Amino acid sequence: MTGQTARTTNSQQVLTLDVGPMAHGGHCVARHEGRVIFVRHAIPGEVVQARVTDSGPQAKFWRADVIEVLAASDYRRRHIWKLADALRAHEMDRLPVGGAEYGHITDQHQRRVKAQVFRDTLQRIGGIALQDLALAHGPADGEIHVADVGERHSNGLHWRTRVSFGINDHGVLSMKPYRSHQLIDLRGMPLAVEAIHESRLFGGDFTGAERVDVVAPGGRAPLALVVHAQQHRAAEAGLRERLLRIAEIEPTVQTIVLALGRADDARAGDSTSGDPSSAGGRGSRQGARNGARGRARGERLAAPQVPTVVEYEVVLGGRTVEEPLPVPLTTDAGEVRHFVPLRPEGFWQIHRHAPDALVRTVDEMVSLGAGGSVADLYAGAGLFSAWAAERTGAEGRVVSVEAAPGSSASARELFATSSQVSVERAAVERVLDSLCGHDVVLLDPPRAGAGKKVIAGLDVAGPRQIVYVSCEPASFARDAKDLLARGWRLADLQVLDLYPNTHHMESVALFER
Repeated sequence: MTGQTARTTNSQQVLTLDVGPMAHGGHCVARHEGRVIFVRHAIPGEVVQARVTDSGPQAKFWRADVIEVLAASDYRRRHIWKLADALRAHEMDRLPVGGAEYGHITDQHQRRVKAQVFRDTLQRIGGIALQDLALAHGPADGEIHVADVGERHSNGLHWRTRVSFGINDHGVLSMKPYRSHQLIDLRGMPLAVEAIHESRLFGGDFTGAERVDVVAPGGRAPLALVVHAQQHRAAEAGLRERLLRIAEIEPTVQTIVLALGRADDARAGDSTSGDPSSAGGRGSRQGARNGARGRARGERLAAPQVPTVVEYEVVLGGRTVEEPLPVPLTTDAGEVRHFVPLRPEGFWQIHRHAPDALVRTVDEMVSLGAGGSVADLYAGAGLFSAWAAERTGAEGRVVSVEAAPGSSASARELFATSSQVSVERAAVERVLDSLCGHDVVLLDPPRAGAGKKVIAGLDVAGPRQIVYVSCEPASFARDAKDLLARGWRLADLQVLDLYPNTHHMESVALFER
């Protein structure tokens, strides 16, 4: 059997493997002597040589990276990004940068693989067989199709409007390989929109910064930078002056915001971080769940760190950028607003076409007319709230709930003169008792999903329809299973390829009684 061949090189074992199906997370499944091995950079059906990167006699599974393809799939292509190509990285004795783990697979086959992963995850975790459902937009055979939302013949390039970069010891923009702390210098980022990929930022000196988030509102220039640094380090390195010089070199940068962290000695010993995301935003809920999971397993916890507070300082430009609304918002005075005044560190969909695609998909699913009522949970800056306000009109009622301070502030500014929209800065778990009476509840939770408490609250609230937008098939499958067990029916489901050349995908589901 092919999967039994093994050799050792450079102190790492190399296996010859028959590659099985794709699993959730961007790995293919293979087996060696009965052991499961998750293989990256492969395609189902291939025969490859893979270097073991994570193993152990007691490990439930091993991890491996492809270093040579012995029998290639018809759907393999030359990787779209040299630095992320595992085969070229092996030839150069380095690790491939992360973030484009499907870049070696042709575009159409990426979507077929994602459909298989989504279907299998829904069945395995949720116990939901699509062939047993009568979906409004689903094929009769129960297959799921992942829709392309980008330009044709783009090879899945130049779609990211937001990219977060590390800063290496030389002060340049960098990214890490998968499961590694190593930083690899970049001279571009081909998944990013051209305004980012072709900018001179990749030659800039960001010494003193820990991370730089680059934002291209609407997918084009002018650019905004959110530069994360420790307060004392930024001052020592003269970071502010460096950033202004970078803006001179790259004039498309017209907004620079420093996110300065400092120790909060007054709260030492407090387990809650002072970072804005800890207020219940998309990132913090995942972190809280991971912490609880670690304690449940009896893992040793790290020593408590001194909490930090983050203060935002405008170095150049203003405090907000403008993101275009897919559906213009009409205010009480009849003014038509076409943009969201978004703080650049706030959440917004990263694919340049995602806001339009998601709003269009939701609009096609939902039964909602003038005078209706909508609760928009995990609402961010108000993407779906703006759509709901226009759909229900002046006599309608929209409640927009978001916990993250920056995003909630953006929503308040957007809807300041739209009296039918009420913006609440709160964790969703704290508003469940007030959700009764809405026609539609729409939720777009972080990757951790909504969870049992929120699903139970939605069930008690009893809207006519629940629209669940998800970027994580596993947590969606878990929550969908809970809804179905409570008597809800999965009436419609669409999966969108909002993250080409990666294993990620977005789904929009409609539940009815």
